[in-house]
Amino acid sequence: MNKLLMNIDNAFWSKQQLDMNNVKSNINKNNKPENFTFKKMLDDKIDRNGNIDTKKLSSSERKLYNSCVEMESFLWKNVLNAMKKTINKYKLIDGGQAEEIFSDFLYDEYSMICAKSSSSNLSTLMYKQLSENL
Repeated sequence: MNKLLMNIDNAFWSKQQLDMNNVKSNINKNNKPENFTFKKMLDDKIDRNGNIDTKKLSSSERKLYNSCVEMESFLWKNVLNAMKKTINKYKLIDGGQAEEIFSDFLYDEYSMICAKSSSSNLSTLMYKQLSENL
């Protein structure tokens, strides 16, 4: 009697497991078409020049791309500040603290322009790397 109950119990659990596997495979088939790949999805959002087309990005992808551009801008700002330190100041034409504040804001804008239009495409590379995890 116990042997019969064990066989029935094993058969029941094997059927349950088979049903779960079928459900999982149906979910995977419905959610991901066979021709779906990350590379294809990313290529749809990149133009011929290798730049990201922000119009085709979802809101979370757009946030990630903007963060990547800001990161590249931060790197350019550090480069510009390092270059600025090599320039000798003369007391005759020193603008004081006002000049420092103005030049800091100016370098912020320069760095953002460099990040958005640079040929290094560092922000695009960062976006491609990080968007795999979205």
